[in-house]
Amino acid sequence: MEAAFPSANVQRENQKVIRKAMNLFMLLFLVVIFLLGGGAAVLYRMDMRSYVQELMSLEVHSLDLQVAAIDNALTSVVGDVLFLAEENELILHLDSGDPALVRDMRREYERLAKNRPAYDQIRFLDATGMERVRVNNRDGILRPVPEAELQDKGNRYYFRDCFALDERAIYLSPLDLNVENGQVEQPPRPMMRIGTPVFDSAGNKRGIVLINYAAADMLEHILRAGIVADGTSMLLNEDGYWLLGPDETKEWGFMYLDKGDATFARDFPDEWLRMRDAEQGQFRTGNGLFTFRTIHPHKKLARFGKSLNAQCPAPGKDGKGPYHWVLLSRIGPEVLNDFTRALLIKLFLGGGALFMAVALGAWNLALAVSRRRLYQAQLFAMAMYDALTGLPNRKLFFDRLGGGIESARRYGRRLALLYVDLDGFKQVNDTMGHQTGDELLVQVGKALRRTVRKSDTVARLGGDEFAIILSEVGSVEEAVKVGEKIVDELCRPFELRTATAKVGASVGVAVFPDHASQADTLVRGADKAMYRSKSKGRGTCTVAEAVSA
Repeated sequence: MEAAFPSANVQRENQKVIRKAMNLFMLLFLVVIFLLGGGAAVLYRMDMRSYVQELMSLEVHSLDLQVAAIDNALTSVVGDVLFLAEENELILHLDSGDPALVRDMRREYERLAKNRPAYDQIRFLDATGMERVRVNNRDGILRPVPEAELQDKGNRYYFRDCFALDERAIYLSPLDLNVENGQVEQPPRPMMRIGTPVFDSAGNKRGIVLINYAAADMLEHILRAGIVADGTSMLLNEDGYWLLGPDETKEWGFMYLDKGDATFARDFPDEWLRMRDAEQGQFRTGNGLFTFRTIHPHKKLARFGKSLNAQCPAPGKDGKGPYHWVLLSRIGPEVLNDFTRALLIKLFLGGGALFMAVALGAWNLALAVSRRRLYQAQLFAMAMYDALTGLPNRKLFFDRLGGGIESARRYGRRLALLYVDLDGFKQVNDTMGHQTGDELLVQVGKALRRTVRKSDTVARLGGDEFAIILSEVGSVEEAVKVGEKIVDELCRPFELRTATAKVGASVGVAVFPDHASQADTLVRGADKAMYRSKSKGRGTCTVAEAVSA
C-alpha cells in the first residue's frame, strides 16, 4: 500500500517539517518579543509620564491666563462704574439739580461707550429707580435715549439690590442672557449688570450708576487665552449649567424651558461631584483630564473695597459662598489616545527591523498557505457560482435542492421550487446590446434576492433562467404568493447605466411533497409550470401538477 501512494508519504513528511519549523519559529519569536516588549514598555512609561506631566502643566498655565482674562474684564468694568459714580458732572447735578449737567453726563457716557464696545448700556438711575441718563450701544451704534423714552426701573431686582449697598460697594448680577419682553433675545446676548450706589457731596444716597456689560467679550477672551493648551475651555455656573461649552446648543440651559437638563453635571456627574468638593484641582477619569478653578466674581472685586453681590448673599448649594463660576478645561480621552497610538507606532518602528527579520519566515509561510486557500476558494467559486451574477450556478443549485429535500423529508416540512424565466430578455439583448443585457441579469439577480429570505437560495441556471428554493413554506398558496411577488417585482422597469429596460417574468411553482418527492421530478414540474405561464401570455405564475416519482 505504501508503494502505491508515495505522494501521501511525502505529504506527511512535509507536514512534520512544517510543524517543527513552526515550533522553533514560535520559540525564537516569543524570546524576541519578550525582549522588545520589555524595552518598549520602559520607554513607553517614561514618555507617557513626561507627556502627561507637560500636558497637565500647560493646562494649569492656560487656566491662569483665562482667570486673568476674567479678572481684567471685570476690573475694567468696575473701574468705569466707580469713575462714573464720582464723576464731577454727576455730583454737581445731584447737588444743584442743574439739567444742563445731565447733558454733560450724557456726552461723557457717549465717549465712554464709544471706547467700550462691550458696554451695551450705561445708565444713571435716581433714588426712585427712574432712568435719568441712558446711552445704548448696540453693535457699535451709539444712541442716547431721549428723556421721553427713559423708563422707571424701580421695581427691577438689579436696582433694588444695587441701591441697598453702601458707598463704593459693587453690585454684580449673575451672568445670563439678555431678556426682552419676557423672551430671550435672539441671537442670544450674554449679559452682566455691574453697578454701584451714587452719593451727593453731603453723603446722601441719590441713585445708582449701572453698566450692562455684554459678556460675550469676556467669554471670547477666555477662549483666546485657552488656545495655548489642548483642552476645551468651559465656564459653568454654580449649578453646573454651561455658560461657555463645547456645544453651543447646550449653553445657557437654565434660560430655556426645554434645556433644563442640559448641564455639565448631567453629562459628567462623577467629575462634577469632585469639582464641587474643592476650589481647584486637576484629575483624570475615563472621560479625560480635567483642570478646574472656582471663580468668585465678587472676590475678584475686593481690591475696590466693599464688593458683595447683594442678590446672592447666602452660600451656594455647594458651600462655596455666594454666586460663583467654575472655569475648567477638559482634554478628552481621544487626545491621550492619539498620543498613545503615535508613541506605540514609534516604538514599534524602532524595533521593526529585528521584528521583520524574525517574522519574515512566518510571513512567507503564511503567504503560501493563504495563496493556496485563496486558490482553492477561487476554484470553488468558479465551480459553484455564476461568474456574472454571483448567484449559485446549476451545480450548487442541485446540491442545495437535494439537501433541502432531505431535510424537508426528515422534519416533515414543505419545500418550494420556483422556476423563473424572463420575458422579453432577447429583445433587450438584440436592441440594447449584450453588455446591457448582462447588466440587466445582474439587476434581476439582486431583485430576486430582495424578494426572498436569506435562508432561501436564488440560482442562475443559465441564460435568462433562474430558480429559487424556498427552504420552508407552510402551503402551496404561500409559495404561489412568493411567485406572484416575483412577477410583480420583475415587471417594473430596471434603471441601467445606459438605458431603462423593461422585461417580465413567467414563473412555475412546484412544492415538495405535494407535486413531487424527488429533486429531478420537482424541477421538471416547475419547468413545465413555467412554460404553461408563458403560454398563458407571460407575466404569470402557474402551479405545477402532481408528478409521480
